[in-house]
Amino acid sequence: MKKLLLILSAGILMSALPAWGQVAPGPGGVTPPPGELPVPVSVGIYLVDITNIDETRNTFDAELEVEVRWADPRLAFDPGEAGSDRQILVGAEAESFLKEIWTAQIGLANPVGQPSFGRKKITVHADGRIDLAVSVAATSRAILDFHQFPFDQQVLPLTLESFAWNRDVLVLVPDESRTGLAPEFNMTEWNIEGLTGHAKETLRPRDKTAFSNLVYEFRIQRRSGYFLWKIFLTVIIITTLTFVVFFMSGEGLGRRAGISSSGILTVIAYQFVTTSSLPRVSYLTVADQVMTLSIITIAATMAVSIVVDRRDLKDLAARQRIDRTCRVVFPLVYLTLLGVLIGRHWVF
Repeated sequence: MKKLLLILSAGILMSALPAWGQVAPGPGGVTPPPGELPVPVSVGIYLVDITNIDETRNTFDAELEVEVRWADPRLAFDPGEAGSDRQILVGAEAESFLKEIWTAQIGLANPVGQPSFGRKKITVHADGRIDLAVSVAATSRAILDFHQFPFDQQVLPLTLESFAWNRDVLVLVPDESRTGLAPEFNMTEWNIEGLTGHAKETLRPRDKTAFSNLVYEFRIQRRSGYFLWKIFLTVIIITTLTFVVFFMSGEGLGRRAGISSSGILTVIAYQFVTTSSLPRVSYLTVADQVMTLSIITIAATMAVSIVVDRRDLKDLAARQRIDRTCRVVFPLVYLTLLGVLIGRHWVF
């Protein structure tokens, strides 16, 4: 009796497993196309717009047109009988058709929240080739580097992966002929430098076999004019105006220190405006360096005022000699250091 139970149990278990050398049915119970594995699936993306870049959260919102192409001989048909060499399905027909056939089950590997999918269009060719086009709006993660802010370049990645089929069943291939940017694409604060795509494989801890990935990278360059002319230039003017204390040799410490302290507070306010759109990074950006240099320079004018005030009030000639020297040294050193900081990061 025990032997009979063991035989029945083994039979049930074997019937639940796929046959050796075959691939288990995928979603919907449809197996991959017959023939040599892995199945090549080409993917192209057409960037319509990047609607938002959230620098504090390291995310960006993109609108895309994704085109996926593969071949399935089981879907081939006679163009003579069909009256055409291709069949086009849209809307509800496309949705219903996708549930009945094998698909690559491609999705974003770095999304924030759930992407939204718009219109879908399927073109089935007589030889079994399939073209699937779908519009996607998604929020994705990015690793942003602000060391060179506001002269920084950023890379916005979009990673596509099949979550159903590993590399033994499916391999993703970038389709350069169907990858590009919309002609009207434009970003107010950024210039897009290019779009590249490359294939890679990812092995997650929960998986025994790696999955094929496609990584598309949008390279963008910040337009730094706003910060140069509306922030940096104002801060430079405020800092140089505090050098007026070197022309006040006959004044007391109170009036001279008042001018320097007002300058410091103003620069600090501009510093908060500059960094308000950035995360709390632990390093100094170029903007931070400019602001810090300006604050230190203004603080140094106050230190000179203290030194001058400690001189004998009757020794006006000595006070004037110190101030005359500072009238040349301070602008020269400050503007030279600014030139080094800004000049090496200047973006035309």
